[in-house]
Amino acid sequence: MTRTHLSRRTFLQLGAAAAGVAAVSSCSRGLGGSSSSGGGSSAALEVMFWGEGDQNKKLIEALDVYQKSEGAAKVNPQYSGFSGYYDKLATRVAGGNPPDVFQIHLPYLMEYVKRGAVQPLDQYKDDLGLDSMPDYVSTTIKADGKYYFALLGAATQPAIIVNTTKLKGLGLAAPSPDWTLDEYKATMAEVWGKSGHKLAGTADQGGSPIALESFLRGRGKALFGDAGSLGFGQDDMAAWLQLWQDLRGNGAAVPMALTAAATGFQNDPVTVGKAAYTGTATSRGLPSMQSLTKDTLSLGTFPSGGAGSQPGTNIIPAGWFAISPKSKNIEGAVSMLKFLTSKPEAANAMGLARGVPIPEDIRATVAKSATGLNKLVLENYALVASKGPAALQMYPPGASKLLQTSLPNANQVVGFGKSTVAQAVTKFFADAQAALK
Repeated sequence: MTRTHLSRRTFLQLGAAAAGVAAVSSCSRGLGGSSSSGGGSSAALEVMFWGEGDQNKKLIEALDVYQKSEGAAKVNPQYSGFSGYYDKLATRVAGGNPPDVFQIHLPYLMEYVKRGAVQPLDQYKDDLGLDSMPDYVSTTIKADGKYYFALLGAATQPAIIVNTTKLKGLGLAAPSPDWTLDEYKATMAEVWGKSGHKLAGTADQGGSPIALESFLRGRGKALFGDAGSLGFGQDDMAAWLQLWQDLRGNGAAVPMALTAAATGFQNDPVTVGKAAYTGTATSRGLPSMQSLTKDTLSLGTFPSGGAGSQPGTNIIPAGWFAISPKSKNIEGAVSMLKFLTSKPEAANAMGLARGVPIPEDIRATVAKSATGLNKLVLENYALVASKGPAALQMYPPGASKLLQTSLPNANQVVGFGKSTVAQAVTKFFADAQAALK
């Protein structure tokens, strides 16, 4: 996934002058009118979201189905890839012209709540099934005692994507779902050796917040503490950065130059044939990546820290959706989100592109006809859910810049030899002190 960030200062300084800036690039299209075309329940809904691969296409198909349902509000989807999405959303919100409904993800949830950019949903909790969410995702839909976010689906996180074609060619097998970090390191080095130093074991995940979070769980730590400060120490960060420096150094991970250029699934080291393993934010990335290569891909789990540690892979919502308090059709927005989250026909249209359906009855309906990659994703979800995944954290304000800018930068400066691990750790913790206020 392409990295981007929205700083607190950027959000506040965009100002009213940005009100006229367009929401998303020329890829957008409308299903019926403008969100400013009327008031009350007749106002069209502008829905803003991002996606990779076929994710946008599948959501639009579900919105088309919704448009045919009784009493449907008119919907104007505005969509793009992930790159630049938050800059566009911030511009709209700061300019007083937000979309009625917008997609958001973990690092930004609390920031948008604190700025009053998200409509509380307590009075709609039954319509949206908010009280019935599993414990492992319910912690991220509520803030300060109020519900704020609806969930389209969930996925395992992080996902390890395995190029089984490449492994078969080297005479290697895919790893056990219970593999440890030590086994992970040995496996990546084995790929490099068996390939005659032509194929790296893995893409570099040193700049991935979700991979870092999994690593920390294996050490009994968390990304953040109760007061919004970091939940881990400098020794943990040093161990993380050193892990990836060691993997790059022995060929087990791709060189930093390749990582820095690998934006989007289409440039991922697995997609371009430079590595046998990679990581994606969630398991829903598997079908999208598979569409970009002729090799056969499969799904694995992130390694654990060893005996007694928490599972390396967790379950996370694949799509949080918020309603703007400035919307002229909040009731219509709730109706649309209810349809997308609870109707079998919406789930059938989306498949698993927007995650595994969270309601058990909808998930069972989708599972009946699942084949191929979709079946793998559902099985992976069931496996992780059976292991009692930990509840997710709601990230504090300031986390977005720290995790999506400072963390990748720390990994890059070490990887390019511009900084020692110790220096990168010191800079990261200084960034954290400035960001987490």
